[in-house]
Amino acid sequence: MNMLTVSSKKDKLNGEEQLEFLDYLKSSLKNGFSLNSSLELMAVMWPKKRQLLIALNQRMQNGGSLTTELLRLGFSKTTVTQINLALSQGNLVECLSQLTIINRLKNQQIKKLWVELSYPFVLAGMMIVLLLFMQTFVSTQFQESSNYTGDIILLSLVVIIGGGVFYFAKMLTLLAKQDYASLKKLSKYAFIGKTIRTYVNYLVVYDIGMLLASGFSLQKMCEYAAKQYAGSLQQYLGEKIGERLNQGISLEKIIKEEDFLPDNLLLLLQSGSKRDSLSKRCLLLGHSLFTELTGRIEKLVVSVQPFCFIILGLCIVGMYLKLLLPMYSMMQGI
Repeated sequence: MNMLTVSSKKDKLNGEEQLEFLDYLKSSLKNGFSLNSSLELMAVMWPKKRQLLIALNQRMQNGGSLTTELLRLGFSKTTVTQINLALSQGNLVECLSQLTIINRLKNQQIKKLWVELSYPFVLAGMMIVLLLFMQTFVSTQFQESSNYTGDIILLSLVVIIGGGVFYFAKMLTLLAKQDYASLKKLSKYAFIGKTIRTYVNYLVVYDIGMLLASGFSLQKMCEYAAKQYAGSLQQYLGEKIGERLNQGISLEKIIKEEDFLPDNLLLLLQSGSKRDSLSKRCLLLGHSLFTELTGRIEKLVVSVQPFCFIILGLCIVGMYLKLLLPMYSMMQGI
């Protein structure tokens, strides 16, 4: 499927708005409204996005598909593919419920992360002001000193902080994309790699559970997933696993080689259960992975502030060394 032409930023929804959109749609469909009626109702209930939703509804009435419109609104390929799978299997409300839960969790943790970072950021701002003062007014008093140890230490710390900011910005950019390539890169990142792998394991197991409930065999799952949006998590895994199965590679080897397929999934698929029972077990495993994901995110957010304070403490030590070492050097020369 081809991507739409890039729409302007004002035509896209941010993270909070995407959650609100999914929540509105889920509630409306759950109460018996059709998809078109739900979108019409949403335009009335969401005045600030009225024009955008009216335009969306018009395109839908003219033959547009929900998934392509979601891409236009800024939803990630992986999320859109999940909704596309659910639409074809008649599980849209259930899928929207799961997406609402996980997006709400994500937004809550992002808010909590900014709260955790607000105090260190204030201290960092004060430290930068103090550093500029020292560089402008204090350092000029020690121009004759040949000891630059403090400067070297402080410069090293500035480089470390700059690298940390770049790392964090890159991480957020990749998280926003959420395609296979971005998630694969994030899974290799320090601190968040295990959390990303748990998140993807949850998505994959949940999708497999839904497809099993609809009567899909493993080979049919791969063929169906490979037809989804190019670059999405489901499309890449479906194509890759399907090719390897056709090459005669065992399922056990495929699962062990792919980071995004949990080992527990192999035990379920080899259990010999009927598809209905296997589907329920996959969904139960998905629930377990979601609980694990929640715990990992909580620990990750809580550990951010102490790490920031450690960096700030090192910077303060560096500033003191920048001030005191030239003074000590000059006193030795007296």
